[in-house]
Amino acid sequence: MSSRLWRREGLLVSVQPGHAWWASHAQLPTVLPLSDRLWRVYFAARDADNRSRPMAVDLDPADNMRIVAEHFTALLDFGPLGAFDHEGVLPSSALVVDGQVRLYYTGIVVRADVRGQGAIGLALSDDGLSFRRAFDGPVLGTGPFDPFFSVAPMVRRAPDGYRMLYVGGTSWQAVNGALDPFYEIRASRSADGLVWDQHTRTAVALEPPWAGLARPWLSETGRSSELWFSRRGEAYRAAGDGAYRLLSIEANEHGALSGPAAPLRFDNPPGPGDFDSWMQAYSCVLPYGDDLVMFYNGDDFGRAGFGWARLPGGARDKGGFDS
Repeated sequence: MSSRLWRREGLLVSVQPGHAWWASHAQLPTVLPLSDRLWRVYFAARDADNRSRPMAVDLDPADNMRIVAEHFTALLDFGPLGAFDHEGVLPSSALVVDGQVRLYYTGIVVRADVRGQGAIGLALSDDGLSFRRAFDGPVLGTGPFDPFFSVAPMVRRAPDGYRMLYVGGTSWQAVNGALDPFYEIRASRSADGLVWDQHTRTAVALEPPWAGLARPWLSETGRSSELWFSRRGEAYRAAGDGAYRLLSIEANEHGALSGPAAPLRFDNPPGPGDFDSWMQAYSCVLPYGDDLVMFYNGDDFGRAGFGWARLPGGARDKGGFDS
């Protein structure tokens, strides 16, 4: 449970010196469990022009998350000129369907009026490393209920198909002389995971004094589960009360959220000089044995890379999200 104390285990993956184009960040860690001894973690690596492409590492969760393989090439490149993902591809959710890996991702394009616009794409792979687009366009973008952007999807199977939680833009507003996006957590559904209902709905509403709710992730372990996300205020680019922090909300076996969001707490809180000294965001949480394991980003949106933490006994007597 989020009221218990997590143990920070440290930085796990960081930028490789001398890489041909990977200049900064290992953002949005996205786990695909392949076996009890092999987890693949996708992440977004930025080039010198601040554009992201997906990479991956393979870990052994039974050996303290030891890295057993590095896949430090672009697993999916930018889309063509004019496409929704021409200037950024950020992995966010992966699952295996009929022996094929589906990677749901955020595609980015730059705009003249605001910094950029995001939409949700789908890529397919037979080996989990070489991806191709399922469609030329996004599976969820702007529409009647998503007027600004749709990003950071989390997709899970449900009894009647698939469910998606994602981040939906609610506005762009001038904050301290610059335009910033405001966003909440929204939901959609699909019969096949390919064609998604555009009649989306709010899952966790944005309420003052907060300005953004980011990267939803459901941890599934039994008859109930937890929705993890990060939350920020208007002043979020430096240390302070507005910086991103991690929270969770209980969810029952039907996926209904219950109660207020509870902040995540560490028994060894970060301090000056740590990779996560003032910011913790974009968590990915899943069970391993009796524990919950979390991968997450730290300061400056994951500039140093991503780290991990453990909640001993956190998976015991918990349940799974099935609708």
